[in-house]
This record gives sequence, C-alpha cells and structure tokens, in this order.
Amino acid sequence: MAENSIVLSDSSPLIGMAAAGCFDALRDLFGTVSITESVRKEVTAGQHLPGAAEAARGLKSGWIQRLPDPRGAVTLPTLGAGEATTLYAAVRLGPTCLVLLDDAAARAEARALGITVTGTAGILLAARRRKLIHAVRPCFEKLIASGFRMSPGVIKAILDEAGE
Repeated sequence: MAENSIVLSDSSPLIGMAAAGCFDALRDLFGTVSITESVRKEVTAGQHLPGAAEAARGLKSGWIQRLPDPRGAVTLPTLGAGEATTLYAAVRLGPTCLVLLDDAAARAEARALGITVTGTAGILLAARRRKLIHAVRPCFEKLIASGFRMSPGVIKAILDEAGE
C-alpha cells in the first residue's frame, strides 16, 4: 500500500480507524494522508465522535493534509460531499493515488474511474502485516461495539487472511 505517492481518505476510514483504536496506523502505513475540506468538516463536526480529535491532531501535526474541495467534471449524484470530493481529487491527482473509502457505491464509482481503493478492513490487515497492530480481531470488536457497520463476510475474509 505504501507505494502510492498520494493517499486520500474519505471520512469513514478515519472514523473507523479511530473507533478501532488504531488511528496512528494510518500515519505509520502511509506517512501522509490527504483529506478534502468536505471530509475534514464531516470528521470533525461531531467533536465527541471517533476520529474528530484524532483528525484534528493529525492536521495540527501535519501528517494529515487538507486539500480544497475540487469540482468534478463527472457528476456523482449518489455520493455524499466527502466521497465525491475525494474521488474528484483522486482523478486530478492521477493513477498513483490510493483512496481510502468504505462505502460500496463510492467504491464502485472509484473503480469505474480507475482509482485504486482500500477500506478500513484492508487498512487493518495491512497494519497487521506490518506488525503495527498485534491482531485484527480486537479492532473489529471495537468497531462493531462502536456501531460501525461492516459486512460479516468482509470481517471473516480479513480474519482468515490475517490467520486469526
């Protein structure tokens, strides 16, 4: 994953990694993560919610970088502002961009646009492989306890892949 020169994140992976107690793995995996202004607003709007304080600290320390909201040439009416601006930015930044994205519709749009995508589950697996976390299962347990929605099939596949 780290071979991508630019990593863009939507709100969900930031929130999910914070809820899983693994937010710093984003910095350790990618070095720098960029977010659009719309994503920043979504994540930090609920100051008491997972990801808000962590994202604010990441922005302050500089490993999370804020991009202005780009406007896209294609219309993405089924996506929220954060997802759409993230995909517009990825198209502009080019093929070396990796997008962190969980929403199924947004992932389908990303793939149709030729954008490389991974989500919270994939990030957790990468963190496990790089020994940034000891196990994936406790992270999934925290995610589920926080109300984060993830397909049981995805969880099982990642646990199998991680040997858990």
